[in-house]
Amino acid sequence: MKINKLLITLVCCIYSSSASSQIIDTTEIESFDEILVSSQRFAQKRSESPRQIEVLTSKRLNELVPATLGDALIASGKVFVQKSQMGGSSPVLRGFEASRVLLLVDGVRMNNATFRAGHLQDIITVDPFVLDRMEINFGSGSTLFGSDALGGVIFLKTKDPQLGQKKWSGSLNLRYLSSSSSFIINGGVQYQSPKFGWILNMTSSQFGDLRMGSRSYYKADSKYAEMPSFVAQHNGRDTVLTNNDPLIQRGTGYSQNDVFTKFKLKTKKLYHIFNIQGSYAGIIPRYDRMSLTDNQGRFGFGRWDYAPQNRQLFAYTLQNLIGNSRLVIANQRTQVGRITRPYGSPTERTQLDRVSMWTLNTDRQNKWSAFTLNYGAEFVFNDVESMGSNKNILSRAESKAKARYSDSGAQTYSSGVFAQGIYKWKNTVVQSGLRLTHYTLQAFFSESNLWKLPYNEISFKNTGLSYDFGLTQKMGDYMMLKVSYNQAFRNPNVDDMTKVFESTRGIKLLIPSPNLDAEVSRTIDLGWAISHKKYGSGELGVYRSAVSNLLLDQPGQLNGSDSLLWDGAMTRIYQMVNISSATIFGYYGNARIRIWKDIWANGSYTFTQGRFMKLENSDDEPLDHIPPVFGQLALRYNASEVIFYEAQYLFNGRKLAKDYSSSGEDNANQNPPGGNPQWGIYNIRVGYQRKGLMLQLSAENLLDLRYRYFASGVTASGRSVNLSAGYRF
Repeated sequence: MKINKLLITLVCCIYSSSASSQIIDTTEIESFDEILVSSQRFAQKRSESPRQIEVLTSKRLNELVPATLGDALIASGKVFVQKSQMGGSSPVLRGFEASRVLLLVDGVRMNNATFRAGHLQDIITVDPFVLDRMEINFGSGSTLFGSDALGGVIFLKTKDPQLGQKKWSGSLNLRYLSSSSSFIINGGVQYQSPKFGWILNMTSSQFGDLRMGSRSYYKADSKYAEMPSFVAQHNGRDTVLTNNDPLIQRGTGYSQNDVFTKFKLKTKKLYHIFNIQGSYAGIIPRYDRMSLTDNQGRFGFGRWDYAPQNRQLFAYTLQNLIGNSRLVIANQRTQVGRITRPYGSPTERTQLDRVSMWTLNTDRQNKWSAFTLNYGAEFVFNDVESMGSNKNILSRAESKAKARYSDSGAQTYSSGVFAQGIYKWKNTVVQSGLRLTHYTLQAFFSESNLWKLPYNEISFKNTGLSYDFGLTQKMGDYMMLKVSYNQAFRNPNVDDMTKVFESTRGIKLLIPSPNLDAEVSRTIDLGWAISHKKYGSGELGVYRSAVSNLLLDQPGQLNGSDSLLWDGAMTRIYQMVNISSATIFGYYGNARIRIWKDIWANGSYTFTQGRFMKLENSDDEPLDHIPPVFGQLALRYNASEVIFYEAQYLFNGRKLAKDYSSSGEDNANQNPPGGNPQWGIYNIRVGYQRKGLMLQLSAENLLDLRYRYFASGVTASGRSVNLSAGYRF
């Protein structure tokens, strides 16, 4: 009944606004004069940046009605996202994923010492409602941002408190997503005065079990990915129960609460900004593990949950009024627990990891006529605590168990200095920069460690140089050419060097790797862009990355044995090693074109190819994390200044089995035989905004297609009607 009332309200608003004056919505056009907040750590015009940068504004995020930021990236059609469970989203930039993509929130790195090379879900710990914009910087960015930026940088900019005449304001937002029966409620309040501003925002999300589409994209099996049964505990025992609706993916729902507050204080010639963020999730079931069965149809796990998954950020920023110098001190704390139990076993293992990361960044910008110099320093410290325990679910007896990482603690220290110069001459902009970084890792194992390792300490030190060079050339008022070359790096972290993890039950067990080197990539980019405020914008680009010392897991040994008894099964041992080299090549295109008056067409297309060689002169093999072709086509009608209509076709190409990596990271066992088929879904959106009232309606996957993103362990949403209502006062 509530949904019907909301639909009626939306329709009435549409008809009541039909007589409103028409305008041309140019907010999504990539104007050469658009200011990018992340490009050079200081604000910079798009026409001065040689990088491929895509922007999702808060306005666009609201239009997409996403459940999480991962869903917003998927809907944009410009970023590929992998999911192992509903409570997950792992962005892939130019064939790099997880620990090789740097996440920044308000300039503070989210990547800590336990970010893994597989798949991550940390981006969902940032609330979409608090973002002012999200900028995706494609291509390596180590000169400005340090380690981990091999594939690019995702810069998440939250809203800032405003200063001005004294007043209070607030907002309330409600969302409903039908395919998962999910409810999201968000509320916020703001206060501003001439010298003090404050924002408080809170969001509570309750996600139900996700329903897949009814029409299988895999033509050879109309019932592919259906869930006819699932595991649950009944009278203290694991029991296989019949799923009354095989399209419902039992064990995908979860809950999450987010809080955000920011204070801004003006004193004389300085701004003081205090930034506090918290994300607290309940139990997040690992659906890909809980749904897998062996050749005889037997489930492998009775339980596999993330519990908890929490992130806290405390940051202080000191900035002068003219904005040319800044100091940021931040502490970020994450807590991730993994609770696992083999099917039928009474022993439940909990592995809990806590990371406290301190960061200090100081930046300054000086300008002299045609020359700008950006420079600064950064210090990062990670303290990792990892522990494990076993609990008998029948007797409640507890005992010590294997930790995920080194059981006596681990620390990393990183310090770096950088400088980048930008020279403007007529229609030409040249920029070049250098960064020097020193990094140290120390991890300790107790003499009684349960793995019986032949050492009790792992250490690593590296001093590395990264650099970049870029040139942009404007050709008239509407066209621009771009070229850049850069070197980026990623130092091995605590996850790479000390992890013990069963990647595939009974088949693959990762153990610590004490001898690793830093990964290094060298990338050349070529791009062409065109922008006209009246007619639209577009961009084409091509790039090639050469990677040396790439880290991949390979068969290994421990104490002369190639297997280890793990959860009752002898499991093959693997370790992270630096292989010879890898090459990633790709091209992309996107455009937004005015068709007629207020009708706009837009589209994007991304192609990526990656190969690696284990040894020099050996045959090359498919690299992991390389997505198939993907993109989107859309048609938008801005009916008036308060309402829009949009139709979208979101697509992925086919990924053949022969193009999957042998490492197992591509999860070939969770895709159909022969590889992942191509698919395309249709979405429609309608939005209304007037005098503080905001209504959004989207219908996604109209044909109710059953499909799965490449390398993902959960089937994507079936047909879903998503409603969002908000009011600002």
